[in-house]
Amino acid sequence: MNYILTAVALFICVGVNGFAELEENTVLLYLFDEETADEATDLSEFENHGEITDAEWTEDGKNGGALVFDGATSLIEVPHHDSLFPGGDELTIEAWFKPASFPGGHPPIARKGSVAESGWGFDTPGGNIRGFVYTAPGDPAVVQGVTPMKLDTWHHLALVYDGEEVRIYLDGELDGEVPRKGDINENEASVWIGKKANESVWLDGTLDELRILNVALSEEQIQVDMAGITFAVESTGKLTTTWGQIKSKIRR
Repeated sequence: MNYILTAVALFICVGVNGFAELEENTVLLYLFDEETADEATDLSEFENHGEITDAEWTEDGKNGGALVFDGATSLIEVPHHDSLFPGGDELTIEAWFKPASFPGGHPPIARKGSVAESGWGFDTPGGNIRGFVYTAPGDPAVVQGVTPMKLDTWHHLALVYDGEEVRIYLDGELDGEVPRKGDINENEASVWIGKKANESVWLDGTLDELRILNVALSEEQIQVDMAGITFAVESTGKLTTTWGQIKSKIRR
């Protein structure tokens, strides 16, 4: 309840312009609101579309539709694009996730490249969340969450890097942080969603509203996203148009 009240208060403060700015800072947005055969449609201006393998669409998402990963063969591979190194030393990844089980290893929400070449990653070892940023090959800053997720329950997950530290959030609350400075290590590897690159480690559960931004969101902004886009759409005519236009791309 507290995060919802905070989200409403922040929305009133930042207004339409703040949300429009976050839209411009989005470099990948998968809403999964409608079924597609084999392409995850990116609704950002960068069109970072992904190739879906063996994941099933469901209409029973957190908000609208979602994508179900089976823990064995399901994945999305997103080809490299420079936009996927957001901000140099700023990054936010957020998503809704409903785990069906907690496979061994480090099942990823999303990560840029394999361990040897990695730039950033967000994963779910043992049912907790973990985030990391590499500022040079072989030099990660890793933050491990302490709060376990619940099976068959929707959780909001977020990873933030602001050039000073890496932070992770579970359901709008800070769940871990570690200091780190410097630009994110660059590579030309794909982004892997639901599978660890070059390893047989898979995500088992349902994923919705995956977004990557080239800015570091605050805890309050993350809580706004949880209360969510729906609140913003219903509250202002301009945002109804803005997000309505984004969602309409899926239906073309």
